[in-house]
Amino acid sequence: MIRAASFPSGDLLCGAVTLTVRVPDGFWQQIDGGGASATLMLNPDEARGFAAWLAEAAAAADAVGPPLFV
Repeated sequence: MIRAASFPSGDLLCGAVTLTVRVPDGFWQQIDGGGASATLMLNPDEARGFAAWLAEAAAAADAVGPPLFV
């Protein structure tokens, strides 16, 4: 899931893009110190669609205010 989100930072409302990925058991690795990593393999058409969703969410996050992370 890809979404634009707004987060308060001091007196400002800042924009960011959230990316949530559900990975089934066996398709991720635990990271030393906490967390997990997964690799998402896409065909070229899927990658173009993913890029379009990211661009759309980035534009919506820009409309919220300054970036949450600089």
